[in-house]
Amino acid sequence: MVFSPASVLSSLPGLAQAREPRAAEVDGFFAADSMVRRLHRERLVLFSGVRALLMQACDPLAVVGFQRHSVIFDDPQARLLRTDERMSRIYFGTVEEAEETGRVVEAMHRRVRGKVPAAYGPIAKGTTYDASDPELGLWVLATLADSALVYYERIFGDLVAEERERYWSEYRRVGEVLGLPPDSMPATHGDLQDYIQGRLGDGSLWISEERRGQATRMILEPPYSGLLRAAFLPVTETVKLISVGLLPPEIRRLFGFGWDPGREALLRSTLLQLRIGSRFWLDSVRLHPAARAAAGERYGRLAA
Repeated sequence: MVFSPASVLSSLPGLAQAREPRAAEVDGFFAADSMVRRLHRERLVLFSGVRALLMQACDPLAVVGFQRHSVIFDDPQARLLRTDERMSRIYFGTVEEAEETGRVVEAMHRRVRGKVPAAYGPIAKGTTYDASDPELGLWVLATLADSALVYYERIFGDLVAEERERYWSEYRRVGEVLGLPPDSMPATHGDLQDYIQGRLGDGSLWISEERRGQATRMILEPPYSGLLRAAFLPVTETVKLISVGLLPPEIRRLFGFGWDPGREALLRSTLLQLRIGSRFWLDSVRLHPAARAAAGERYGRLAA
């Protein structure tokens, strides 16, 4: 039997026992020192999913599919949870778990296809849609990756160009495991930004007044009432401020969200407080639960 220093010390009375390694500390589909793990281990980056979901709601052809085949407008909180569970299994899981998650998502996408039943903004009646279409999948992937980068940099500090490049290079693997062909995704982080800016300015994004109000109420309004709503008000208002403030201006205009120098100053102050305060948070508060889970433990209960 071989004794390590850690095992010997942990056996001494009064000393803490050696803990099992966490998922974030063990190589899996992504290496422990990957940029994907570095960003997504931060629990605050989880809230970037709200920004991504709002951007996705402005892709009119995707919205038709969401409306007919998804709970995005009926229960956006459930969708956010499912997305978090599945993506976290890719970020922090084993190769086998990531590939299994990819197969589940691809099977779901194969069921989301049909024809647009009525004109929706720039989308004509009868237009076909297919969730397996790389063009639809790319906007979803791009909003997730871009939102995570925006949240991380605005809260935890700027990344250098090489780190952004490495993050997107790794995130392309997420796209591949979800069924996107490599040549359908921007090759570099600069290309990713060009793609996003192109979508923001080419008139392809649109949202109806009905969907705008529905998405605003369901995504940004807390699912509580009475005293519970009052208790969570500071948190929900902070999430709302950051979610709206970190949206691209073009998306804010599509939703009709107001913004002014006063809100911008409040946003900057809030982000600065989070940057300083989060340094003193316990791991149980700061780190994403999937990153803290024991290595090899399956994360999530909602997703199949």
